[in-house]
Amino acid sequence: MGCRLHRIFAALFAVALALPLPLFAATAVVPSPQAKSIGVAMAAARPGDTVKVKDGVYKENVFVAPGVALVAENLFKAVLDGRGRGTIVTMGNASVISGFEVRNGTIGIFSTSAQASIRQCRVMHNIQSGVMCVGTLPKMEDNFIVFNKGSGVQGWDVRTTSGSINHNTIAFNANHGISLGGNTSITIENNIIAFNDQFGIKPSEETVRVELINNNFYMNARISSNLPSDNISADPLFTDAKRFNFNLLKESRSIGLGTDNQNLGSRILH
Repeated sequence: MGCRLHRIFAALFAVALALPLPLFAATAVVPSPQAKSIGVAMAAARPGDTVKVKDGVYKENVFVAPGVALVAENLFKAVLDGRGRGTIVTMGNASVISGFEVRNGTIGIFSTSAQASIRQCRVMHNIQSGVMCVGTLPKMEDNFIVFNKGSGVQGWDVRTTSGSINHNTIAFNANHGISLGGNTSITIENNIIAFNDQFGIKPSEETVRVELINNNFYMNARISSNLPSDNISADPLFTDAKRFNFNLLKESRSIGLGTDNQNLGSRILH
């Protein structure tokens, strides 16, 4: 009997060793004694982890590691400053960036990665594009992509699979609101695209296919085509855009006009 029990326990032990160990998500705080910079925290992060960043200006070029969430502790109070050169943020597969102000780079955020997510960020004052994506469209929601010297969003060969451009305010950019090229097929939904110096949306190739659903295109310098009937062209009535207050005045026609009955543009109130 004892020998038989021994064999049973040995077999169970062998099975236990063969099973994968449970993974526990960790949160690293920056700055902290363990991670004085975002780069140090990101180098130690593993898929499922979160890097939480306290208020301050961080003059770093950041790679968001695959499966890792880079999160500002307070909305727009953690600032990634590119010092006038280079790409500030590069997204890894299934990575997330949330709550940051991303400014003063050549490109604000760059993504070629599957299932990346850019949300609740203010991307501004970059020399070229605010957000550039190639090959795979990230999920972009509730961002303010404004006052960039190139286009707000630039995409090449992108597809709407897990990604989307939904509920963003894309305004006051010195080139196009959204510029698309290559073999692209995407849906653009519930956005405010206004006051850009060139086209609101500019497809540069005949192979670009765009479905426009419930957007507000207003006072862009050029109109690329007639808008589908469920899109509007009306002053969004920002509270004070010069001071980055893009809340909508109560008279705005963009209020409650989304396909989800929420306001067009970013849904962040500040």
